[in-house]
Amino acid sequence: MKQGTTNRKKRTKVLISEAELADAQEKLTFTSEYHDKAFSSSERSVNDLAEYFAASNKGTKRILPKEKRRYVIYLRKSTDDESKQVRSLEDQRAECLKLARNVLDMKVREEDIFVESASAKTSGNRPIFDTVLQGFRIGKYHGLISWSPDRVSRNMKEAGEVIEMIDHEEIQDLRFCTYHFENTPNGKMMLGILFATSKQYSDKLSEDVKRGTDGNAVEGRYNGALKKGYYVDPITNYFIPDAYNWNLLRKAVDMRLYEGSNNTDIASFLNAAKLTERKSEDEQPKLVNVTKQMVGNIFGDSFYCGLYKYGDKLANLVDLYNFKPLITADEYILLNAEVAKDFGRTTSVKTNRNKRLDYGLLNNKVICHYCKVPMQFQNTKIQRGKNAGRYTVSYYCRNKACLRHNKAEQKKQGISLSMSIRAKYVLAGIEWQLRHMTNKSEQAYRMYINKLEVQIATNKAIYKRKLAEAKQSLKDNEMQYARYQNFQVNDPEGYKRHHSGKLEQHQQLMHLDAQAIEENKAEIAKLDIALPNEAEFYELINLHLLDLLETNDIIKLDTICSELVTNLEAANDSTPVIKLNPPYNLLVDLAEISSGRGDRI
Repeated sequence: MKQGTTNRKKRTKVLISEAELADAQEKLTFTSEYHDKAFSSSERSVNDLAEYFAASNKGTKRILPKEKRRYVIYLRKSTDDESKQVRSLEDQRAECLKLARNVLDMKVREEDIFVESASAKTSGNRPIFDTVLQGFRIGKYHGLISWSPDRVSRNMKEAGEVIEMIDHEEIQDLRFCTYHFENTPNGKMMLGILFATSKQYSDKLSEDVKRGTDGNAVEGRYNGALKKGYYVDPITNYFIPDAYNWNLLRKAVDMRLYEGSNNTDIASFLNAAKLTERKSEDEQPKLVNVTKQMVGNIFGDSFYCGLYKYGDKLANLVDLYNFKPLITADEYILLNAEVAKDFGRTTSVKTNRNKRLDYGLLNNKVICHYCKVPMQFQNTKIQRGKNAGRYTVSYYCRNKACLRHNKAEQKKQGISLSMSIRAKYVLAGIEWQLRHMTNKSEQAYRMYINKLEVQIATNKAIYKRKLAEAKQSLKDNEMQYARYQNFQVNDPEGYKRHHSGKLEQHQQLMHLDAQAIEENKAEIAKLDIALPNEAEFYELINLHLLDLLETNDIIKLDTICSELVTNLEAANDSTPVIKLNPPYNLLVDLAEISSGRGDRI
């Protein structure tokens, strides 16, 4: 035997007989006493976890449902062929808005309509188009609407840029009034031809792998990896709870979080209860040999709370369709100790994760006052003293040309600068700003309400889509159930031989559909709420201040700070410049700041 090699046993799947499985299910019929309570009181949502993982892992992109995407309209008219224009800018605008309204069922903001009069024959000739692409790169925009492909590009360089951005999901949707684009290798080939370039060869090489796995993951569909407790719908490729196995895993969660069992005990329970897996409802279940490591991997997989991760992409299954999570976001946090630390939570549950996930508080928003370069976020473990084991959050200037790194120049100027600044000084500056948001501004209030109305309309659209999908699914399953009922009556032997269990399966799906209908109706009803009045809006500032002062939850801190702050400059233990986001910039009392700011920091 060669050195460094081992004989590995090939893992075999053991099929379980119907009688053995029925016996196990009969003995272990139960419902989770903690499930309903956990889902009705969870403080965190799947979106909170999505934001967390996106910020913790560089390059990660959130895949948004249609309703949450921000679309831009790009209109262009060449300056060098005025007599040959097929559509005027106003015609283009009208047709693009019509497409957004009738096909996408959304309203594009006026500030998201970009108009340019420039030729696209050569690259680097369109500053407005460059601004639009930059908006996609930083995640500000997600979908692009234009009248036709030649409005977007007619040169190879920019055409390649656009297609590459589609590959990387920076542009998540591309729509034209005169041409239907499909995000497939052939679709991109045709678009490339229209852009005066072709990309078929490299796309075709990776078609089976990329579209079969990455593409499915983006849409929340099965991508070749089974998930225990779920099987795959053969039509939609969505994950459906596998009743008995789903309940077994839910019991495992209850045992870990609420009954104090360890992973070894849980593995023994799942083996005794005959945990199985299958790809489809028609497939014979295969027995799973559960180990304590497998239990830990299940608890560490965010899929089970509805956050599907594949490579550098994140998809919220709860937004994409009527996915039924096994656990809440709060329970996922408690099941993973290192994640819990960043959320300011304590848990006795150990983690399998070797490396701490550092959530970037105010990521790329803290600018060095001396060199104007963004400072590096640091989360450093304290090794000694009474605070040993805790973490210090700070920002470090990595620009070696900065005055912070030049001790000789500092000595000449008679100053001493640190190369980093503690986060507590940054937060103190933001807290000071909050205390001075004493101006009353009707314009700020209207801006806030408009933003809130857009959020409510977006969420309503998502739940209405999911409600319609659940109603249609219920109708389909009722038809299938009636069909199998008739089959069972007319040919009981044939039903037993070829379709045994179909009635129970469709009954389960009908129950899930009915449950989804009620849940979506309830969520829509929750959104029919009165918007805050102007006095309540001003009171929100005080609530932000209280949260900032009282919370140890780094995620909550970042949410508050990112909502308020565009960016800030960090000096030597002070923040001399803080730029606020609208509408909060309209609430700061400038008179108070000019007279009192210098005394504060």
